[in-house]
Amino acid sequence: MYKLSLYASLTLAMFTTNSFSNEDIKKLDDIVVTSKSNQSIEDLSNTITIITAEDIEKLNATDIKDVLLKSAGMVEIGGGRSPGRTYVSIRGTRQSDTLFLIDGKRGNPTADYIEYSDFEYNTVPLSAIERIEIIKGAKSSIYGSDAIGGVVNIITKKDSRKIYGALGVKTGASNAKNGGDTQNYSANLGGNISNKLFMFLDVNKAKREASGKNIQTYIEGLDSISGIVKIKYDIDDTQNIYASYLKGEDKRDDYKGPQTYKIERDIYTLGYVKSFEKIALSLDYTNAKTDTESNTSAFKGEHNLNTDTLDVETKISAIPYNYVIIGTGTTKDKYERYDKATSVGKNFDRRANNYYIQDEIELGDFIFTLGTILDDNEKYGTEWSPNAGTVYKIDDKQRLKLNYSEGFKAPSLKEGDSGYVFDARPVPSMNVIIKGNDDLKPETSKSYELAYEFYGEDTTFKASVFRTDLKDMISEKLISKTTPPPFPMKFNYQYQNIDRANIKGFDTDFKYNFNENHTFNANYTYIKTENEITEEELEFRPKNTINLGLRSHFGWGISSYLSANYIGTQYYTDSNSKSQKASGYTIFNAQATKKITKDLIATIGVNNIGDKNFDDSGYPHYIERRLAYVGLNYKF
Repeated sequence: MYKLSLYASLTLAMFTTNSFSNEDIKKLDDIVVTSKSNQSIEDLSNTITIITAEDIEKLNATDIKDVLLKSAGMVEIGGGRSPGRTYVSIRGTRQSDTLFLIDGKRGNPTADYIEYSDFEYNTVPLSAIERIEIIKGAKSSIYGSDAIGGVVNIITKKDSRKIYGALGVKTGASNAKNGGDTQNYSANLGGNISNKLFMFLDVNKAKREASGKNIQTYIEGLDSISGIVKIKYDIDDTQNIYASYLKGEDKRDDYKGPQTYKIERDIYTLGYVKSFEKIALSLDYTNAKTDTESNTSAFKGEHNLNTDTLDVETKISAIPYNYVIIGTGTTKDKYERYDKATSVGKNFDRRANNYYIQDEIELGDFIFTLGTILDDNEKYGTEWSPNAGTVYKIDDKQRLKLNYSEGFKAPSLKEGDSGYVFDARPVPSMNVIIKGNDDLKPETSKSYELAYEFYGEDTTFKASVFRTDLKDMISEKLISKTTPPPFPMKFNYQYQNIDRANIKGFDTDFKYNFNENHTFNANYTYIKTENEITEEELEFRPKNTINLGLRSHFGWGISSYLSANYIGTQYYTDSNSKSQKASGYTIFNAQATKKITKDLIATIGVNNIGDKNFDDSGYPHYIERRLAYVGLNYKF
């Protein structure tokens, strides 16, 4: 069936003609890659957030996670059993419910194989990012499995007629009693080296010393290096080929110093784009490899994940006021795990295909979007995920949006195979065993959203009310335990479909330009969660999240950015299986920049000015202490 669908798309592309230029195709892709839409951001039925490279620079972010958490609808969730790790949730959904893309292509979902992982946030160096696109709510109808909560698409630097580049260095000193200092070095070069050939190179080195005083309150040390190379060649005005290679190495260590994790990533992409008059065809292949070496007290061994993805997509604008996307794709995952303690290795592999169609119709002041996808998983069968949305153009500045979407996520290879056994001993007196389950069912979701958006000359305002219903959530369930004597205590867990949950709330996003020199931005997110089985709130979901920022430009090339971030009350389960309440807290940050020359900019700033710490908040994860930093950036 996949081959037939592939041939059909190719045939359609070859024999359809009308007036859809290659330049138009490129322009559309530059608007919003994530949504795969013919419309501008304000005319999309889903809520979209765009974070530009300029936005990233003023945040003093260390990785993608830091950037995402400053956006409306993005919630920080504690890592539970992990050392100081937190991850990003879209409107309270799980980490694995967000599909991460790089230039619209899938990487490797590290979080599916290393629990409470924040490793994917270091996949792409910040200096290589053109913008980040966030689409909120289920988007399986166009992307297939994993997009239950939403999609994050990281867009790397695009082609330019001019040669451009940058060199950056930044160092930070932490107020932590031990460790916490940071260093970052970056360099990139890009542009068109001929009329037809574009190339971009980027290298980034980041280091953070481990900090904290014990196993409960420390943040891992980080030593990472990453690089990316991109090439695009225009064969003629209607077609181009492109390729990219991303390489990364991420080392972690704990507060006592020994290395705990080593992660190596290799992502290769190769693609072809052909445009006719009113049709465009794209064909791309991605191979993503993630090799992880674990040396923790709980587990010593290797996790290796290899993902091959082939996608074919056709965009058609043959009928007036009508824009159609037809696509198909296939994904093959292979997961290898080796336990050094037992000398036991295990391999898991699976293939899945998908077939989708989306139709965007514009009728007067209304824009309707209808789409669906068929996921065909070799183990879990077929699953339809439809999407329906509408936009009403009140006037040139105002939009009213309504959207309904369904999501689908198949169990990961380790979760859905009874042959998977994780046997760990975090402490000598305890033995924890986690097993896979052949009888797991896929997770599904239904998302509803009503939004109002205003786009003025000086003011932008967005407000959304949403609800997500989750079914067959996969979780680790304790199925048996033994207590001493004799030691050790043994806890047996298994992945099971045990939860149904709902998440509802609203978020707002406000931006106001007082004048050309001062801009204020604010966003607020409220979520209320419920496990419908236990009637309790979901763990690590703060009800209230607020982000405030003020950007100012002064004379003599001086600019500043002041920000405040509030994380509200949330609940978590402690080591004694008792529910605990962590109080909310606020962190204040300040940054100033000085343009020394036309191309050279100096930066100075402080994060967590009040030095909020773990003891102040009672949080289940360590909060990074005050960090003062300086940096230089040269651009040409």
